[in-house]
Amino acid sequence: MKIFHQKITWVILLVILGIVSVTAVAIADPDIPWPWSSDPGSGPPGVKEPAVGGNLPDEDGYTGPIPEALNLEMPSSSGSEINIQPDWEEFQGEPQPDDNIDGKSVTDGDLRWSAFFYYDHAAGAVLRPRDSSVEWAQSGSGGCVYLSSGNPSTILNLHLDIPKGVRIDYLRIYYYDTSPGNSVAWITRYDDGGGYQDITRVTSSGDTGYGTQLSPHITHVVDNMNYSYVLNWRPVVAGSSMALCGLRVAYLLP
Repeated sequence: MKIFHQKITWVILLVILGIVSVTAVAIADPDIPWPWSSDPGSGPPGVKEPAVGGNLPDEDGYTGPIPEALNLEMPSSSGSEINIQPDWEEFQGEPQPDDNIDGKSVTDGDLRWSAFFYYDHAAGAVLRPRDSSVEWAQSGSGGCVYLSSGNPSTILNLHLDIPKGVRIDYLRIYYYDTSPGNSVAWITRYDDGGGYQDITRVTSSGDTGYGTQLSPHITHVVDNMNYSYVLNWRPVVAGSSMALCGLRVAYLLP
């Protein structure tokens, strides 16, 4: 029995000695790829980072090309960069109907609406294409977006998170345009069965650089209990000569 206990003791000592040896090697050589490292970009041995821009399947089984957002500079009509802040009041020329001018409340039937507009304002660069086969790019400032290649009829969109019961009156587009075409922006509401209704639309205009345009006046009351609302933009032209810099929805509170 004494010999048996001696053998067990030697086995335990050998195991402890092995653990100490492995720990010493790890400390002496920090380049050993230990699994599940907390360092950024590390993982278990044998796991490789996917190649950027490759044809990799996503969770839905898509195996086509994965477009990349390019951070390119866009020249303005005067040759300077697009990220120079324009004077939007200069383009408008006079007080606009979607600005808070008189501060008077609005009465519509039995409802009385707020005296001032509230706004949902989105930078153009936050919209994304519905078609994964196209490529998009941003201005040097990161605020404007344009279609760098692909079908110019592709739609870029964004969910419009707007309070229930408010009244949408206007949609304004801010853009950069030196092309012969005119882009289109609009608001769509969708039901949960595939149906939809376009609420209002506005087009860009001109070809001299920065500009802004306002939609016709509407009085659409938001019902986001039964519908979802989306901002859409169709560039019509591919390339940096047509860029969306912002969309602004003006609405009144009940």
